Amino acid sequence: MKKSKNLRVPAECAVLLAMAIVFSFIKLWQMPMGGEITFVSMLPVMLAGFRNGPKAGLLTAFVYSLFQLASAFVSGNVFVYCTTAFTFIVCVLFDYIVPFTGLSIAALFKNIHIHSVRFKNINIYLGITCGIVLRFICHYITGVVIWKQWAGEEGPYIYSLLYNGTFLLPELILTLLVCVLLFKPQRTRKLLLNE
Repeated sequence: MKKSKNLRVPAECAVLLAMAIVFSFIKLWQMPMGGEITFVSMLPVMLAGFRNGPKAGLLTAFVYSLFQLASAFVSGNVFVYCTTAFTFIVCVLFDYIVPFTGLSIAALFKNIHIHSVRFKNINIYLGITCGIVLRFICHYITGVVIWKQWAGEEGPYIYSLLYNGTFLLPELILTLLVCVLLFKPQRTRKLLLNE
């Protein structure tokens, strides 16, 4: 029995990771300098943590971050703007590794019990929000440090806020809406959250 559980967790995480990768190719909106609104591509990564715990979620999110980094290298249009070793490291860490691995923070909210009559899964929604906000903060940092040359009159701080908010806020709203629909039936909620 223990052996089957040991195989179940990596298998589930691999399937959810594959779903995240497939969903990342379903782009509803593409920003001109990177970033896009996808069809809830971050949700399967967070579900890996909700279903199997923070450690499994962290590993799944880290592998997803490596996929995002590899995709950026293959596209070849990101790192040409990193003219120093410092900007390259900031870009790799804060545009790829930390923000996508940071999605795993959502799993920490699963066992937090917040009683709400209107929102049954408020802890899950808060976890998802925190994961995406962490991603926003990371992209905001690179927007200020690396992409500031496109800031124009508003300056790098406002530019980064507006640019990253333009795609991450709709992605957050879409992800939460899909979660509300998915978690509404009790049976589906139990299946997705491994309850």
